[in-house]
Amino acid sequence: MSTARAELLKLVTLPALALTAGLTWGLTALLALVADGADPIPYVRAGFLVLGVLAASSEYEGGQLRTTLLGTPRRARLQLAKALALALVTTPVAVVTVLLAGAGGAAYLVLITLLAAGVATVLRHALAGVVVVLGYYYVLGPFVRDRFDDGLWLPAAWALAAWCAATAAVLRRDA
Repeated sequence: MSTARAELLKLVTLPALALTAGLTWGLTALLALVADGADPIPYVRAGFLVLGVLAASSEYEGGQLRTTLLGTPRRARLQLAKALALALVTTPVAVVTVLLAGAGGAAYLVLITLLAAGVATVLRHALAGVVVVLGYYYVLGPFVRDRFDDGLWLPAAWALAAWCAATAAVLRRDA
């Protein structure tokens, strides 16, 4: 449990995450006012994708992962703690965003944040992670979503697959 608490503290103290959440809320409020009844969630989900990428890639950028692995050598347990902490941090941000937007679902936003974090963990770089997840969601994603019915099962499946790939990558490689 101390691993999850440490990961939670690490996420809460990252200034980039607070800035991303604030900008996402501001954009949501602005789009809700300007867009006549249009759902702003498809536009502001980019903030949640960036939030997930920044949460996962921040340790790789500064070399902090080595220190984390010294404190928690069980890498699978560490990945589980990271996912739990990210979900706990993202949930209130998602709830406020949905309330500001007046539409959408908080669970969907939490799942895409976890997906983005899994991709960033595999790639280890913030810019590469942002390009991949934004490219998927805004270029390839509409084609995939047209073929399947709406629901949480597709983002949940992608998030689970991304975290399994991330855990496998963390288990197999050096810090």
